[in-house]
Amino acid sequence: MSTAPNTEKKQTPEQLLTELAQLHIRTIVPPSPKQPAAFGWQAIAGCQAAGFARALHALMEVAPEKAAEITDWFQGPFEEGPDPQEHTDWIERIVAKDVTVLDKWIEEAQRLAEESAVSAEAREKGQRTA
Repeated sequence: MSTAPNTEKKQTPEQLLTELAQLHIRTIVPPSPKQPAAFGWQAIAGCQAAGFARALHALMEVAPEKAAEITDWFQGPFEEGPDPQEHTDWIERIVAKDVTVLDKWIEEAQRLAEESAVSAEAREKGQRTA
């Protein structure tokens, strides 16, 4: 199996828009996950897909070439999705504009993940002993 990029099967903005719409629909059709964290992440994914779909559609109307550029970035060179490190670097340059701001966001994310893990562990222990 080749690991070279598949340039013959380049995704179009319209195809990505369809995928985003389908993802959003999958996140809102019952049954919903019973586990609170899974439910929360599913809700977040649905909201993000909806927002990305609306933004992509608006971009397609005013700058189709930029919509195609975003679609290519989102698909990734090996159709594996966006490169997390490249996107983190972009966030640092464009959004945070300062590595100390990004470091604070990372520390907060780690703290929240740790709190979530402790909460999930406590819930699991309570379920096992009940």
